[in-house]
Amino acid sequence: MLRALVAVLLLANLAFWAWSAGTLEGIGLGPARERDPARLSQQVQPDAVRVLPPTAAVAALSAASAAQGSGAALACLEAGPFAPATIDAAERALAAAALPEGLWLRTNHELAAQFAVVLGPFGNRDALLKKREELSRLRVPLEPLDLPGDGPGTSAQPGFALGRYDNADVAQAALAAFSQRGVRTARVTLLRPAGSESRLRVDAATPVQAAQLRALSGTALAGGFAPCAAAASPR
Repeated sequence: MLRALVAVLLLANLAFWAWSAGTLEGIGLGPARERDPARLSQQVQPDAVRVLPPTAAVAALSAASAAQGSGAALACLEAGPFAPATIDAAERALAAAALPEGLWLRTNHELAAQFAVVLGPFGNRDALLKKREELSRLRVPLEPLDLPGDGPGTSAQPGFALGRYDNADVAQAALAAFSQRGVRTARVTLLRPAGSESRLRVDAATPVQAAQLRALSGTALAGGFAPCAAAASPR
C-alpha cells in the first residue's frame, strides 16, 4: 500500500513538472504564460499608443479626470483632409490657437489612383439632357460629374461618370463593355492620381476643447473640425 502511494505521488510530481515546464503544450496543456511572445498576442491596437511630452500628458490626464468627474462625454474630432504640403501649416494654426501640445495627432491615409469611364464635358444644357436621355434608354448607370473644360484655363463643365475604378486596365475593360452596350464617345480619364492625405485628429476632446476646436476655421484647417468619420492609423 505504501509503495503504491509513493508511486502515485511520484507520478503526480512528474506530471506537474511536465505541465509547469511547458512540455505538454503540444497537446494543449500548460500554464498561462506572462512573458513574451505570448503577451504580444494580447495587445489591443498597439499602433495607437503615443508617447506624449510630460506637459501634454499632464494636460490630457487633467482633462480626462475633469470630464469623468463632471460626467461630460469626450468627443472625437478631426480636420482635413490635408495634402502633404499643407499639413504643417495646419498644425501651426493649432499651436497658434494655444491648444496644448500633444492634444492632436496626425493620421495618414494612402490613396490609390482612381480612374473613371466618363462622357463629356458638355458645353450646353441641351447636349447634356440629350446624352442623359440616351443613357437612360440604354439603362446605363450614371453619376453627374464636373469635368475639366476642353481648352486650357476653362472652368469645369458638367459630364457623366459611368463607373469609378482603382485600376486603369479594369477601367479600359469597362469602357469596352459600355461600348458593346451602345455607349459612344465614352473615354477613360484619371480622376485622382495615387498619393496620400493626412488629417488632424483629437480622440478625446473635453466639451471646452471641442467648442474651441469647432470655432477654428480657415483655409489652413481645411474648413475646421468635425466629428471623426472613422478610425485612422496614427503617424
